[in-house]
Amino acid sequence: MPHAEFFLYSRAPIGLPRISTRWHERVDRAAGARLPNSLWGAARVGFLARSDRVNVFWGGTGLVPLIGLEARSVLTVHDLVYSLEPQTTSIRARWAARLFFRPSVRKADYIVCNSHGSARRLEAFLGRRADAVVHPGVSDAFRRREHAEVLRVLSRLDVRKPYLLAVGTWEPRKGLQRLIAAFLGLANQILLREHTLVLAGARGWKDDAIANAVSSGGDRIRAVGYVDDDSLAALYSGADALVFPSIYEGFGIPVLEARACGTRVVASDLPELREAGGEGAIYIPPTEAGIMAGIAQALASGAPAPLAPHELGWDQRARTFVPVLTGAIGLSKREARSMARAC
Repeated sequence: MPHAEFFLYSRAPIGLPRISTRWHERVDRAAGARLPNSLWGAARVGFLARSDRVNVFWGGTGLVPLIGLEARSVLTVHDLVYSLEPQTTSIRARWAARLFFRPSVRKADYIVCNSHGSARRLEAFLGRRADAVVHPGVSDAFRRREHAEVLRVLSRLDVRKPYLLAVGTWEPRKGLQRLIAAFLGLANQILLREHTLVLAGARGWKDDAIANAVSSGGDRIRAVGYVDDDSLAALYSGADALVFPSIYEGFGIPVLEARACGTRVVASDLPELREAGGEGAIYIPPTEAGIMAGIAQALASGAPAPLAPHELGWDQRARTFVPVLTGAIGLSKREARSMARAC
């Protein structure tokens, strides 16, 4: 969209990279900016967008303004965890979904889902059909890293090879407790006698049991917390496998990141994760026995080739998404195709 202007609304300065002079960061300085995130997005952002005479509002965080918005809206639905696995979320998140997510789905003029699995679930649970499916991409930071770089990152993070890797915020639906139990169950067998399990990701919610499980593993479990993309790419590159035993995902970006780095993947057998993992991943029931079997199979398998850059980047995704935005503006199909080609 070569002539469009873009506005990003936030409650505090976020340091938007200077992409071009057509990108503007709008920081809400009013008292309403002190509202909780979801309430601020529902009650304040619509008025900010109206003051900028926005033509189309994109709700990329799972909600659209419920009051004050005069523009048409496009909503990206990342997952339906609040409907499918509500017990894995915080009380605050569940109330936010009831108050803002479902009304946003009803209000949005266009819906975009990040996987066909999410689109099917959206229609089944909320009766709303997605207008498009746009798979997430990953940045070019996720590529196979050279051995020397991997060793530098591992030394800095105090990680030793060989290791298995898990990536994600510590929360109940990620299956980390079962993964730790499965790993420790295999740890004294020849297959994993020398391995450690590395957990990359920040602490989240309802995670006390996960923390206790990590402690129980002693020096066989290494929690490195949040790491930047370059360090994470090195962790993927050095791992014998990424193990991702989540009970539900809207897509599963770590699976795609691991594939970009040429890492074996063991993932729960979910439609959404099959979209992220493709044919080369090993799919398992997210049980202790299933995880054990998947790890054994991965370690007996050859490493896959990294995905090609054109399979990962955002350009192709943008060409799917742009027609949704231009359709919301009301452009003709010919104008929409022209804008999509220009992206």
